[in-house]
Amino acid sequence: MSEIISINQEEFKKIKCEKCILRIQAKIESLGYQNQYQAIKSEGFEDDKKILKALKKNKGDLNLALQFIKEAPQKKIKKQKDSQNQSDLMETESKKCNKKCKADKKQKPNVDKEQKKNERALERKQQKLQKMIEEFPQFKDFNQKMIQEGFEDVKKNFRALKKNEGDEQKAFSHLKHKLILQNLQLCKTFSKGEIQKLYLDCNNCFFLESNFLKLAKNGNYKKIEQNIATLLNLFQSCYGSQIEIVLVFDNSKLVKDEKACAGFASQDFKLISARPQFYIADDAIVHFASQESLENQNGILYVTSDRLLQARLVEQNAKKIMTSKCFFNIMKEDFIGSKSYLAVIEN
Repeated sequence: MSEIISINQEEFKKIKCEKCILRIQAKIESLGYQNQYQAIKSEGFEDDKKILKALKKNKGDLNLALQFIKEAPQKKIKKQKDSQNQSDLMETESKKCNKKCKADKKQKPNVDKEQKKNERALERKQQKLQKMIEEFPQFKDFNQKMIQEGFEDVKKNFRALKKNEGDEQKAFSHLKHKLILQNLQLCKTFSKGEIQKLYLDCNNCFFLESNFLKLAKNGNYKKIEQNIATLLNLFQSCYGSQIEIVLVFDNSKLVKDEKACAGFASQDFKLISARPQFYIADDAIVHFASQESLENQNGILYVTSDRLLQARLVEQNAKKIMTSKCFFNIMKEDFIGSKSYLAVIEN
């Protein structure tokens, strides 16, 4: 009897673990970090929870997320030491401040309270700024440059510099991307004939359907790629006017299979693997966008849920950007139909 209970408990733990993984992967999909997730997994890191934490911490930046995972143990030790030092410093500063406040009350009993409050606030602000400069000496000049560029929030400027390990150019790009995303208006719909060309960030679609999740869990990414290509092929046939479709993968297994790829590829239907020319599909899509003329951008739709990629595309004059989930819903409901869509997904 005890053996049966033990087995059931083990099965329960396994089921619970699988549900946790699916929730984490769904969270990664909702944040648009699928491409970075696959790239990190390919580097040998298996802990999905830590990968999600690293990507959220670094706003989806792949290189910073990888560095975060690798340096996590050392940073934890340093953080504990810094926390203790900071606590001691704050206690010392607090005592000094209290003594100074008491002295001020005795010496200047009639000083306006609001004026004293403003003076203390300014003093704290200067102290914080000084600590920032002590941590990153270049922050003083960097902050002044950012203020001239319109980024007046000192804390945000410092966080951007710190997040990018003191790299001023990357920190500036980080601030610009955040501003772009705040003002970005994503496409919600489109009509037949409105779009002449479509770029699809395919790895960003790997977690859109539960069947895709099951295939991904078993490592059958080629089947997911085939299903995506089949759906887009049907969409092209149902679109009603000529449209060029470009499917971009990180490191496609389908593209490597020339026989399977030949069943899809044509002059107006391209399957592209970013590697080895690019590291991930994001870089390839940004490159392709940079090659498009400004007048053609009005007829090009870029499909991705990756927020960083969306910001980078805006920098390349992209006019129409749509999330993967929104596009797949439109494709299913308005073009190929639910029956044909499910037939491909469940195949």
